[in-house]
Amino acid sequence: MDSSHEQQGQEQAPIGTAVMDTQVLKEPRGFIRCLEWLFAIVAFATCANFSTSCGYEIKCKEWQKPIQVSHQIYYPFKLDHLNATIVKSPEDVNLKVNDCFDQTKAGHQPGDFQQDAQFFVFTGVIAWLGATACLVIYVFFSQRYLDDDKKAPMIDFCFTVIVAVFWLSASAAWANGVVSLKSATDDTWLFTSALSPCQKNETTGSFLQQTIESCDQNNRGSFGGANASIMLGFLNFFLWASNLWFIYKETKWFANRSQSSNPPQQMES
Repeated sequence: MDSSHEQQGQEQAPIGTAVMDTQVLKEPRGFIRCLEWLFAIVAFATCANFSTSCGYEIKCKEWQKPIQVSHQIYYPFKLDHLNATIVKSPEDVNLKVNDCFDQTKAGHQPGDFQQDAQFFVFTGVIAWLGATACLVIYVFFSQRYLDDDKKAPMIDFCFTVIVAVFWLSASAAWANGVVSLKSATDDTWLFTSALSPCQKNETTGSFLQQTIESCDQNNRGSFGGANASIMLGFLNFFLWASNLWFIYKETKWFANRSQSSNPPQQMES
């Protein structure tokens, strides 16, 4: 009886340590997964939380001081849906803005970069959820992951390939979106776009709104956060792509290749 109780106690004692195997986190496969989990959060949070503003001032012929027009830029970066803020001098409080220029034209900027930004954020969320699921399987179901059938590593490998491709595509798309976003906030659109109150005649170079004396851009915005999110996106692609080799070594494909290249030697009789 005593020996049977001792044997049962020995079997039940290591449950807490056997269920959670953190040794894999010290291996490249698990350690890179931790980095993927961390940088996925940082990447999509940097993109979703990025905001800036751009602005210009319009000087009217009949007004004492210029009118300040500012545009806020934030996720999901639908510039043609964001209303502008128009501030005029207290000395001109009795004058109407429409007496100087068409206020509706200053309401929006051209450009809609929603798809590029949302694709990038979507990829980051999927990568974070996938990395979380992989870490749970690595730590709590390590024995099932390393079963003889090797199905789990093969699924893990295919999933990693898909996410790596997504990161490359989303980062390239968002990089193109940021370049277009910068072009939409510089002074080029200010004189050429039909949405701008400062649009000029292409031939004469004069303002279509004759009551305007000058238009000067005083704020082009700061895109440091957007540039950082792009670099983080390509960093995530590098992490997911580099982890493919270490996951591949756990698959049946690598095991079969190793056996075929190193066949068992027959013992001489």
